[in-house]
Order: sequence, then structure tokens, then C-alpha cells
Amino acid sequence: MIGNTLSEESVDRIARETKFMKRKGKVPPSCFVNTLLFNESDMADTSLPDLAADLNQVYGIDVSKEALHKKFTPESVKFLNGLLKELLCGQLQNLAAKGCSLHFPQIKIKDSTKFSLPDPYGEDYKGYRNFHKQKGLMSLQYEYDLVNCSWLSMEMTKGLRNDQQDSKETTGGITKDDLHIRDLGYVTPAYLLAVVGKGAFFLNRLPTQAVVFTKDMKPLNWKKTDALFKKNALAYSELEVQVYETSKISCRLIMERVGDDEYKRRLDNARKKAKSRGSVITDLLKIKLRYNLFITNVGMEILPFDVIRKTYYLRWQIELVFKTWKSFFHIGRLKKVKKERLECQLLAKLLWILINWQLFRTLNNHAKKTDKN
Repeated sequence: MIGNTLSEESVDRIARETKFMKRKGKVPPSCFVNTLLFNESDMADTSLPDLAADLNQVYGIDVSKEALHKKFTPESVKFLNGLLKELLCGQLQNLAAKGCSLHFPQIKIKDSTKFSLPDPYGEDYKGYRNFHKQKGLMSLQYEYDLVNCSWLSMEMTKGLRNDQQDSKETTGGITKDDLHIRDLGYVTPAYLLAVVGKGAFFLNRLPTQAVVFTKDMKPLNWKKTDALFKKNALAYSELEVQVYETSKISCRLIMERVGDDEYKRRLDNARKKAKSRGSVITDLLKIKLRYNLFITNVGMEILPFDVIRKTYYLRWQIELVFKTWKSFFHIGRLKKVKKERLECQLLAKLLWILINWQLFRTLNNHAKKTDKN
């Protein structure tokens, strides 16, 4: 089945490159992958006897559970990771042949999701301590191109490696002329400077801690701005500003006033968080909660106000994917097994999702050609 997406030669090549296959063995690399990919049991329920039975039933390979256990090694993890990267690279190589956005070759959306692991993985995938016990926590970093419907990257990291750290360590992936949309957790001065420095574009929400300066280099007077909104009954406004005190990044600040119900919801949430920390919310935060605040270095002629929010909220699509992974694909349902086996099963599940995503795209494109409405 994997051969329909990756050729047998490619699978064997990656197996040799990662030293998963040093010589021809009883279980060919493609059979090993297919058994992990298309096993009927959930990852939390799959046992070694289940995998051995599948190999015997589908491929006529008789292997003991002990021998199968030994096949889950650091090399097998590298092998599955190599297959996943090969599949992703295959998509990237086809970008030139696909339709491009009117203004951006790619619109890159990045997000992450975390899920708990059984206790024994606390050292390999460090999470937060609970009663002096290290709990396992894995973070899955994921980037998606909305223009070309392509997965760009996927990485399993320790839960303690947060989005800000990822943002600092992955500035090399920022590419010229592309639009980068990320959640607040990724937005740092280093990230924004890297985007500008590489001739790319950003669209983000304004971080709470970011100081905003007007064109004459004075701190933005939020009380005065709020009063101006009320006096003139403004629904939105935008300013040319600079953000961050030391970095001074020039951009547009788009302010959209939210309704009373939404403001009350935000205020209630902010008060609950402040209470849990033993603090109170400031008057400045109360004002900011009244607005959707976006920053971008894209010109008004390309992203006018009425397009800004719609474009930013495309990021929700990636959150829906994560919810699907967790709820439908049960990617967070794991059991205590050998570390390398856990990683192989997780990578195989991601491969399976990626292959299904390609099938969905093919069917979706066919449907669009059949009926444009």
C-alpha cells in the first residue's frame, strides 16, 4: 500500500540510508511499514502478537513477537521519519506546477498541539512536574501551506519546548514573498525581524507585552484611542506603528472593536486567569480586550481591513486538523511500550493521515472539476 505513494525503491533506499536495513531480512521494510500503517487496532490497543499476526496473514511472513520487538530501534525511528520527510518533499517539489495565490506563492500557517504520554517517557519527552514526578509530554509542531494545500513540516519535540523557542530556532524556514500566519505563542521580535529581513510578510495578533509606538515615536495612548472610537462610533481603525521598544518593527496596526457579548466573555476569562495567578487585570488590558488587534507588514492595497480578519482566521483550519487528529484519529491514545516502538507507531499514524489527506485532495479536486459550484 505504501508503494502506491512511495515506490519500493524509495522505501528500500531510505531503509538503507537510515541503516534500518543493513542486509535483506525476514521482514522487508515495506511490509514493516504497511503493517504499522494499516493495522486495524488502535495504537493504544495494538500488541506485538497483533503485528506479527498481520505480517503472517497479509504477507505470509512468520516472525516471533520477540524478533519483532527487536526491530523497533533508533534506526527504525529514523526510517519512519525519513519516509515522512520524503512524502512531504514530494509535495514541495510539485508546488511550481500548482496554482499560486494572486499575491503570495505560499501562505504558511504554523501551530502546535501537545498530548500527554505515559509516565516512563518523562525523561525523553519532558513535561511539567506534578508532585515531584516528571510527566511525559510531547509537542507536535506542524506547518501547512494554504495556497497549495501542502504539509510543509512536522516535528515531534519535548513538551517543554514551547512555541516561542520553536519560533527562534526555525527562522531558517522563513521564505521570501510568502505570508506567515502564526498564533501569539510564536510571535517574538526575533521572529518578526527574521520575516522582514528575508523579504517575507507576517499577519499576527498583537502580543500583549508588545509596546506600540506611533509614527512620531511616542507610545500609543490606548485610553485616548479608545475614547476616539467611542466618540466617533468607529467599528475599526488602523495606524502606521512600530512595535517593541528595542526592535522597532514597522507595521500596520488594525483595530476592530468587538461587541458587548464578546467583550464580556473575554473579560470573564481574563479575570479567571488573573484570579488563578493571584493578580488583577489592569485598566490597559481591559481596553485591549475591547478590540481585535492585528499587526501586518502587508500593504493596505493587498490586505484591506475587510480581508485582514478573514485571512488571519484561516489559521483556524489548522486547529481543526489538530482536533481531528486527537478526536477521530486518536493520535493521543497511547500505551506504555518501548520508546522506539511508540515513536514508530506515532510516525506511522502521521504517515497514514498524510496519505489520506492526499486522497482527500485528489477527490476534492475531482469534485471541483465536476461541479464548480
